[in-house]
Amino acid sequence: MKTKIHAFAGVISFLTILMFWTSTIYSEVFGSYETIAAVKAMILKGVFVLIPAMAIAGGSGMSLGGKRVDAKAIAKKRRMPFIAANGLLILVPAAYYLESKASSGVFDTNFYLVQGLELIAGATNLVLMGLNIRDGLTMTGRIGGQAPQTDALPMGSSIEARDGGPLVVKGITRLTNQDGKALEHGALIALCRCGASKTKPYCDGSHSEIGFDSRCSNDHTPDSLKTYEGKDMAVHYNRLLCSHAGECAKRLKPVFDPSRKPWIVPDNGSNGEIVSVIKACPSGALSYSLDGREPRHEFGGEAGISIERNGPYRVVSVPLLSPRPGQGACLEKLVLCRCGASRNKPYCDGTHHDINWRDDAQG
Repeated sequence: MKTKIHAFAGVISFLTILMFWTSTIYSEVFGSYETIAAVKAMILKGVFVLIPAMAIAGGSGMSLGGKRVDAKAIAKKRRMPFIAANGLLILVPAAYYLESKASSGVFDTNFYLVQGLELIAGATNLVLMGLNIRDGLTMTGRIGGQAPQTDALPMGSSIEARDGGPLVVKGITRLTNQDGKALEHGALIALCRCGASKTKPYCDGSHSEIGFDSRCSNDHTPDSLKTYEGKDMAVHYNRLLCSHAGECAKRLKPVFDPSRKPWIVPDNGSNGEIVSVIKACPSGALSYSLDGREPRHEFGGEAGISIERNGPYRVVSVPLLSPRPGQGACLEKLVLCRCGASRNKPYCDGTHHDINWRDDAQG
């Protein structure tokens, strides 16, 4: 509710100042002195709409952004004091002064100096408020953000992890729940990753309400690729990407045993068994290489996103545009956090098990 109030008050403030600005320009260019006086009287009355709208937008914005540390939220908070100062120190006094002069029929040098200042302050606020509206829409996933800086973006489907916001997914052909049931989706959807949405798996803006921090924790797992050598095969592992689903230990514990050091011993299994396990790994944290060649991944399954019960998103053949994938990542499969508590965001690190997270929407 607070998010909707903030958005409504912000739009009202923007439109009110836009009306003041355009009516002033129009009356000066095409109107008579009587028209200018009528416009100034209208603007003075409109101030009683502008002041509460700006106060509500600013107060609710500071409240929503108080705990947020992502770049767009910080930028919005920095603009708000300038918008408020412009409004209270220039636009409001100017409206009173200009109405007083115009109603008396005095259109002297001072009148036009103050009006020029009013127009500059109004234009400044329109730009700053427009930027805040744009960033707000971006943070809630309603419009696209800045394109990731890369020479060759993958075409078709994609996932972008928005700062402090949802996973914005484009062009997928499959979204299924834990029972394999297809869920409704369009060409562009915003999936919750703060864990607080009341319409899971879809984003409802709750990340703004709770001040969701989408950054990796200070104690996050380092992004590094570790190699476990065997006689015929080397197995590579990046713990940052691992969702700790446990598929490897369940399927081939002689090779993959978390209770042992080193926990991966390639010589304890055949090449075929290890490749089969790496294919079953949902996160792409595991890869292998033969004869010193480049690491290889194995993957399969239908392209799209499936949702684990009370767990993360399992992604197949939908590229993650931002942030950049971890070292040795498989670009065809990954597991993304949905509970909002992972230390390794946007990747799942199994914390949903530790905190006993539950998705009320799934039961």
